Amino acid sequence: MQDVLVIGAGIFGLTLARKLRRARRDVLIAEARAAGAGASATPLGVLAPHAPDNWNPKKEAQFRALVSLPAYLAALEEETGHRIAYRRRGRLVPLTTANQHAAWARRVADARENWRGEAGLSLLERADPDWIAPEAAPFGAALCGLSATVDARAYVAALAASVGDALHTGLTLDRLEPGAAVFATGERIVARLIVLATGAAAFAHLPPAAEGDPAGRGEKGQAAVLRVGRAVADRPLIYHDGTYVVPRGAGQVAVGATSERHFEVDDAVDGLLEERLDRARAICPALAEGAVVERWASVRPRSADRGLTVGTHPSLAGVAVATGGFKTGLAMAHTLDPETLT
Repeated sequence: MQDVLVIGAGIFGLTLARKLRRARRDVLIAEARAAGAGASATPLGVLAPHAPDNWNPKKEAQFRALVSLPAYLAALEEETGHRIAYRRRGRLVPLTTANQHAAWARRVADARENWRGEAGLSLLERADPDWIAPEAAPFGAALCGLSATVDARAYVAALAASVGDALHTGLTLDRLEPGAAVFATGERIVARLIVLATGAAAFAHLPPAAEGDPAGRGEKGQAAVLRVGRAVADRPLIYHDGTYVVPRGAGQVAVGATSERHFEVDDAVDGLLEERLDRARAICPALAEGAVVERWASVRPRSADRGLTVGTHPSLAGVAVATGGFKTGLAMAHTLDPETLT
């Protein structure tokens, strides 16, 4: 009998596997394709806080995750030799109306109180016209100092290196049983603890909520990477009305992301991405001559309450679930506590 079986080698699955191995548990990781083959391989890598007003436990938990992540990543880099490229670069939000400017102005004091000196929120009366087109920010911009970026693919690679030969690919989950998992190959693995960490696919193995609604669903996101002819590494990321412009290394910028509830193909890009690129180019002059070098799509898990789905399976003994971090999983994964799985 296997001690622990983790199904899924995204950020959640690999993080939990690493923690369990460090707790001297014998862990096997079963992955259908490759480490980070799904939504964990996002080219965006955005780590952005909730707005600092109307503070609540969910915002507090995310804040604690964001401020503890740099030390965690530094330790992972030292352990594996993989550079993860974390950077707290800040986030610019173009302000398009007087009411929007006033709303963000009120949040300055909230950030001072709730972010507790870790970072600040400020208003720029005029954004740099080389980075944000003046017509895109007629009322200036808000600068969120707590926002950061990370190379998500490098993060996955470091986690995969940390678990070594515990990772086995080519194992697609067919069904779960109490204390066992059956894969498409026909292989049946019995384990003392099974952790379902397959992202959006996990919801198919969960019963509906009390109201009869699904426990969660997949939401497709598309993004692109452009090569631009100027230095952008030191720039803050931009967020405006659902569109991200994210500086990367080697003169590249990532743009995204769509949020699609209805789709036919998980990993296919289409005209919705082109619309997002057009919006990004209208906001950021640096993208005007940028050539697209990658188009990407995947499905992210979105639980019914948009929170993390972490804990014991509601009906299968010996099975736990770790998924559901819609837009927050990258920042929150390292805070997962294996003790909540049993």
